Amino acid sequence: MTEYPYWDLQEQMWDELEFRFLALDEETGWDYQSHLSTAPGTKLCGYPGWCQEPQWPNCIQCGNRMEHLLTVESTEADSLSRRAWTPVEDLDREYVGPGLVLGDLGGVYLFECLDCPHRPHTHRYDCS
Repeated sequence: MTEYPYWDLQEQMWDELEFRFLALDEETGWDYQSHLSTAPGTKLCGYPGWCQEPQWPNCIQCGNRMEHLLTVESTEADSLSRRAWTPVEDLDREYVGPGLVLGDLGGVYLFECLDCPHRPHTHRYDCS
C-alpha cells in the first residue's frame, strides 16, 4: 500500500477530501487517520506517525527540511490497521508486537538531510 500524510496533509487538501474520508468510514469502518494514511508502528521512511502536531526539523547546516528516515513507536497496528498494512502472505500469522513503551505510548522519529554530503541527522520525540 502507498502511505499518505495525515498530520502533514495540507489544509486545502483536507477540506477537499474530508467528505470522502467520512463516507468511506461510514461504508467500510476504515478511518483515514487510523487505517489509511500513515502506516502504524516501527518503520523505515514514509511519513512519521505523529501523536502530536508535526515538528519537522530543518538541517542545521543548510537549513532545508530534513527527510524522515525511521520511526520507532510504542504501538503497532490494531486489527483493522493490520489488515490494511500487513502483506497478504503474513495475515494468517499470529502477530506479537514489540512491547515498547516510549513515554506515554509515543514515538521517536529519526531524520536526515539528503542535501548535505555528510547527511546530518536529528530526531524528534512525541507522546500521546
